Amino acid sequence: MKLILIALLGLTLTQAVFVKRSNDPSKAVFTQLEAMEEHELGRKLLDTIALQLNNKAPLGDIAKMLQQLRENLVLNQQEADQKHAQDEVDCETEIYQYNRRIDFASNEITESTQEIQTLSAKVEQLTQDIENKQVQLDILNEQETQIREQRAEDAQSFTTFENETENVIEAVEVIIQKLSSIQPDQEVLAALTQLNKIGSSNPILALMQVASTFSAEQLNNVLSKLGEVSVQLAEALEDARTAEVQAQLDFEALVVEIASQRESLSAAREDSERQLQDNQQALDLQKKRKEDATDELNAASSGKEQKEAECDSWRTQYAEDSEHRQQEISIIRQVEEILATKLSNVKVYLQERSSA
Repeated sequence: MKLILIALLGLTLTQAVFVKRSNDPSKAVFTQLEAMEEHELGRKLLDTIALQLNNKAPLGDIAKMLQQLRENLVLNQQEADQKHAQDEVDCETEIYQYNRRIDFASNEITESTQEIQTLSAKVEQLTQDIENKQVQLDILNEQETQIREQRAEDAQSFTTFENETENVIEAVEVIIQKLSSIQPDQEVLAALTQLNKIGSSNPILALMQVASTFSAEQLNNVLSKLGEVSVQLAEALEDARTAEVQAQLDFEALVVEIASQRESLSAAREDSERQLQDNQQALDLQKKRKEDATDELNAASSGKEQKEAECDSWRTQYAEDSEHRQQEISIIRQVEEILATKLSNVKVYLQERSSA
């Protein structure tokens, strides 16, 4: 039996065989046998049967050989069916996993895209807020610089005004004192001589010279007016001093207010900077999340595509192999039937085939 199988599998006869069809009733059998010649297995079977018949092998051995071949093919088909079924399960499972990965990655992309839009808007808003607060701080610093410069100028102006006013008041007091010493009915030569010592440009001397010509009533009137001037100057100086004190207080209060505003703005800016940093980090994470999800989507989509192509290839190969096996099983069945019912016709065909 092993020799029969070896002869069947090792035979590689490829020459075309042309057999003249007989005109007897076995024509139908010859037609079937000729059709088998078109198939590789059919040719090998006919070659093997011819060899066995020439070697006087029992017909039962030939039938057993054909049965074993057919059963092997059937068994192979059953194994192929089982493998195909398992392959289908594997394909469905793996494609399902790919679809889950694709769905998850797609959802990650959608969510991260929304987060990126939200965080980008927040980052832009915080950036603008920080810039606005810095502008306000710059304005406050400029205002403080301006009011400090203005306060310094005002303080200098007050000091100048105070010194000049004090000098004028002192001069007026001197004039009042000197004029008060003049007696219109007395000799004024002594007083004028004393004042003359100061210098010819001394205004008080000039005033004394003029006043010496006044009557008592005129002199008293001048003294009264000078007294009023002195009082008014003193009041003006006091008012100026009070205003200067208030201006200094207002200045200090404004500086404190600016410092408070600066501190508040600085704290708010620092808080915005912390929020900006947190949101920027969150934005970077979402961008990385989207990038990773995009890579995963591409990998899963590519894997699914390759798996589907692989599964389609398996299905195609399974279908072709199954069809090929069914053809071979059909051929073996035909040979078995012909050998069982029309052995003499087979012998005649093989004889003609070998002599062709």
